[in-house]
Amino acid sequence: MSVLDTRITPTEPACAPAIPASGAAAPASAQGERRLLLAMFTIVGASVMDLLDSTIVNVAGPALRRDIGASSSALQWIVAGYTLAFACMLITGARLGDVLGRKRMFLIGVAGFVTSSVLCSAAVNAQMLIATRTAQGAFAAVMIPQGLGLIRTIYPPEQRARALAVFGPALAISAAAGPVVGGALVDGDVLGLGWRAIFLLNAPVGLVALAGAARLLPSDARHRSRATAPRLDLVGLVLATGAALLLVYPLVQGREAGWPDWAFAMMAASVPAFGIFALHQRARQRSGRDPLVETSIWRKQAFCFGTAFVLLFFGSMSGMFFILTQFMQLGEHFTPLHAGLSMLPWSVGGVISIGVAQAVAGKAGPRRMIQAGVTVMAASLLGTAWTVHDFGIAVSSWDLAPALFGAGFGVGLVFAPFFGTVLAAVEEHEVSSASGVVNAIQQLGSVLGVAGLGTLFFDRISTHGASAAAAPVFIVTAAVLAVAWLVGFAMPKTARAAQQ
Repeated sequence: MSVLDTRITPTEPACAPAIPASGAAAPASAQGERRLLLAMFTIVGASVMDLLDSTIVNVAGPALRRDIGASSSALQWIVAGYTLAFACMLITGARLGDVLGRKRMFLIGVAGFVTSSVLCSAAVNAQMLIATRTAQGAFAAVMIPQGLGLIRTIYPPEQRARALAVFGPALAISAAAGPVVGGALVDGDVLGLGWRAIFLLNAPVGLVALAGAARLLPSDARHRSRATAPRLDLVGLVLATGAALLLVYPLVQGREAGWPDWAFAMMAASVPAFGIFALHQRARQRSGRDPLVETSIWRKQAFCFGTAFVLLFFGSMSGMFFILTQFMQLGEHFTPLHAGLSMLPWSVGGVISIGVAQAVAGKAGPRRMIQAGVTVMAASLLGTAWTVHDFGIAVSSWDLAPALFGAGFGVGLVFAPFFGTVLAAVEEHEVSSASGVVNAIQQLGSVLGVAGLGTLFFDRISTHGASAAAAPVFIVTAAVLAVAWLVGFAMPKTARAAQQ
């Protein structure tokens, strides 16, 4: 595939004037700068919806059980259906952006996400909610991979690092804000909607994102010839989705089912399935046809180590977040709002770290920033483990606040330079594939973290109590982050060096 296949043609008219194509000069006027900023907020707004929805449901379990009779298994699938569809469809969603245009797929993804969110709010039983949540995840997989590619398209190279430095922390804060927003909406029974309000929240955000995308994002190239247009690899699509399903499904369902033999058999089968997919991609590229994933990205050492970091970091963060929420509600018997508000120090730490990261990014460099964030987060988790162990079930939100603030601060330091550093390691025509792979591995890491740390927590809670079950989880998470810190040495020292 040529570079032009995945870049917006500079001569193509935009829906709105003067947002430049990739590589164009930065707009000189203040109005042009404002348009770029609004375009960034449009893209970030869509990602915020996704991250809020991936965490906001965690505090709505009791209300769902009471209102629509959701069983324990159904509650797990209301959360897991989203993750499963998202992880399995991400690479395909990224490739569709190459084939059909990033703006077009972004609009389709946002529209579908908003529609499925409204249907979630109208669910009359658990089965309908599981189905609509799965649809949400699928549309999110179409929407999210386009975001980072669009940022690289509308921002010239010299401004990209600054743009991505805003993108990362906004997502970190959104993920942390989910339980707070969810708890407030459920406990507050806004407009008498109860848990349904957590899904309807996406409607105004999504409609604003749709309007902004239609107006501000540059148009996709429309005049490609059939000879040069990329083709969708349908066989690769089936192989990638099947391989991801073999791995993710037992990770999601295995703990609920008591880790039966079929769960391990499916995970083992995913290894040759991914191997067959890789061989198919290589054969397709050698024959001159367009692969689903650009195989050249795996020849870039910095990108490979970046994806390993993604797996470790997001597995730690998601697993720890899940266990902390469960500990608060099961062990401390906090209400959804109380549990959500208890996570506020995390969000505050992330907000403050944005300013710190931007102030020192030029001097420290992205790799040092990332490793510093991991160090702060690991130390804070050890502090959380000590607090939980020392205070036991008498621990309060105020007792946990210092360690949670530190953890949020560390996450913000990692997120600020992270996306720019990882994607800087790939070429322009590889961005969509790389973005899809990074997001897919992020979801896989989250599933691994929740499954692994969740198993450790729930296996101990009935015999040792909530505090004795939670403290070791935080210690294990800190150890995994230590491994991520070591992997960080193989990532680029500077984003600029990775781009060259």
